[in-house]
Order: sequence, then C-alpha cells, then structure tokens
Amino acid sequence: MKLKSLAVLTLLVFGCSFASATSWTFGFESTGHGLYCNYVQFNNNGFFGPDVIQGDDNLSACGITLGNATIVGFLGVGVPKSARLPVVFSKGAIYADNLYDAFSSYACGCSIFTGYQWIVAQALKASEKKYGWIGMAASPGYTVFGDNYGYLSTSIPGPKTPTHGTTTGKK
Repeated sequence: MKLKSLAVLTLLVFGCSFASATSWTFGFESTGHGLYCNYVQFNNNGFFGPDVIQGDDNLSACGITLGNATIVGFLGVGVPKSARLPVVFSKGAIYADNLYDAFSSYACGCSIFTGYQWIVAQALKASEKKYGWIGMAASPGYTVFGDNYGYLSTSIPGPKTPTHGTTTGKK
C-alpha cells in the first residue's frame, strides 16, 4: 500500500508542476507594421524554475524547413525608461536566440557557428500602439551592433503574409 501511495503522490507532484506551464506565441512587426517572417513560441514549464523560459524562434514562414532557432531566457524582466531605448515595459521576457546560426546553417546546408548572438527583450502582451520588442546583436570584437524593434503581433502564424525577412534585419 505504501508503494502505491508513493506512486500516486509522485504523479500528483509531477502533474502539478507541469500543469502550471504557460505558453506564448508572438510574431514581430516593424515600426511600420510590416510583419517579419520569424515568430517565437516559448513556455515556462516550471522544470528549471518558474521564471525560466525555453522554446523556438520558428523559421518556417521564412522558408526554412530544416529546423528552428532555439531560445532560452527569463521571465519577469523589463526594459526601464532609464535604458533610453524605444521599447519600455515593466515585466516581460529576455532571451538569447541562436537565430544567426540557425539561418546560416540552413543557407550552407552544414553546421555553422557564426559567433553572432541575438538577444531579445519583449513584453508578454501584443499591442498595436506600443512597441513590445527590441532585439540587439553582438559579435566577437564588437560589443553591440545594430538593433531592431517594433510591435508584438498575434497575426503569425496566421492569415497575414510576412513582408520582411527575420527580425535581425533592419525595418
């Protein structure tokens, strides 16, 4: 009887930890409301803690069929006004994204490490009136080069057709 009770209790604990998982899917729009082809799908399933997210930067709408980029990051972070960036929000997500490597690997048909890193800070609510994401890139030898930002969208995947490449490109 004790073994059966332990098994039920174990299943209950695992079930509750995964039942609290939250998932998000967002597309990215430029400041002019053009839609980028990549979109993110991430969740916090509680396995690594309640504030850790993991997921994919989905590249299927970009015509890439061999795989997606991987993202990992944290919930509960924001972009304050003091950062002097065009995007400001109090609680959202920040994550690293291997978008450059995924795109380059598909282009050459090989496994490639570019050395470039794409990092995104984004809100967790789409808005047509307030910028909801900013991405910045870095590479060896350069602290930060380029940035891109815009609105979060719930239109991808969906009826809207992307008008831009990936978010790493300018508006």
